Amino acid sequence: MRTIWFCGEDEEKLVSIAEVVGEELINRDRFIELIVHNEIQEVLGRGLKDTNEDKSTFVNRLGFLGHLLHRNNIFALIVSKDAPLDDRKKVKEDYKNYMQVNIGTKDALCDIELNTKDDHRYSGKKIVEYLIKQKLVPEQGQ
Repeated sequence: MRTIWFCGEDEEKLVSIAEVVGEELINRDRFIELIVHNEIQEVLGRGLKDTNEDKSTFVNRLGFLGHLLHRNNIFALIVSKDAPLDDRKKVKEDYKNYMQVNIGTKDALCDIELNTKDDHRYSGKKIVEYLIKQKLVPEQGQ
């Protein structure tokens, strides 16, 4: 299993793509959990202030949550457009089993780059094809 981190400027589109990926994984008998930064911030961010250090702590908490989920055979689909590169890099180093999808601007951690103009269904299918190629999920019907 993997933690798949969705990065880009358009959170709504990121969520739509993550939902398509989630549906495809469920169709292949995989377990998924969709984690959207803005929706979980109140719970995971409890006690944190609006400082760079606390923002890094929050990103680490997202990574740890992803780690717990994929350790239990669940794909963690994390949508967080506000996580800085250095923080995501630390998550990738600390928790492994991490891959990143970027829409638009590609950065050093990007495994799959998507075009901002592509339809969310097409983008989701492209991610699933990558997962099949990496032998993380079976092809349909297997």
